[in-house]
Amino acid sequence: MNETQLRVSPWWLVPPGLLFVLNFIGSLFIRVPDQSNAVYKPSLIAQTAVFDLLLVAYVAFAAWRSTRRVGQTLALRRVAFAPAARMAAGVFVAVTAFSLLTDPLTNAGKKQGIAPTHGPQDSHQWLALGFSLVALVVIAPVAEELMFRGLCFAGMGRYALPGSAALFAVAHGLPVLLLPIFVIGLGLGWLRSRTGSVYPGMGVHMSVNALALLVALATGAARLC
Repeated sequence: MNETQLRVSPWWLVPPGLLFVLNFIGSLFIRVPDQSNAVYKPSLIAQTAVFDLLLVAYVAFAAWRSTRRVGQTLALRRVAFAPAARMAAGVFVAVTAFSLLTDPLTNAGKKQGIAPTHGPQDSHQWLALGFSLVALVVIAPVAEELMFRGLCFAGMGRYALPGSAALFAVAHGLPVLLLPIFVIGLGLGWLRSRTGSVYPGMGVHMSVNALALLVALATGAARLC
């Protein structure tokens, strides 16, 4: 299949794109309160999970309205494990190294609200942390890969790699993260292009977020992509 061929109308990217841009603009003028222990606050994590699930529903509907099958449109394809795993491992190492180099400059973990000041102290916080792991390590990567490496690739054609990375960066809502997340988006987009599937990128995305949360719990500084 020619990856530069549009499989959905670019107009399907306008509503989520506007939402991401407006959220980013709002972050320039609205001071976000300290959320350093957000992983222990189920209400905050639930808002993120609900938004991500709604995003999945929107992406699925847009793909369903296209002229191709949903799985074909969103690149939900099985790939040969060994070569895909090697490429995914390379991207994971590159993204992790890049994050370690840039995080001291951006202090992104604290600004994203994923740098807790302490470990779980009671059963309620352990349960909240478990919910956060599901939301941030499973739901968020699936939703974002379907949106940015699925729907964006289907609707942006030859501009999919830089376009999806740019929108991915804007969607994270923090000016300080624009360049780092854009670079990470390029890495995930490259993996999507080389494998023709969103599954390897989902694996890398989940692994990066899981590592970020573990580092955040251990040191209080990490970045989720």
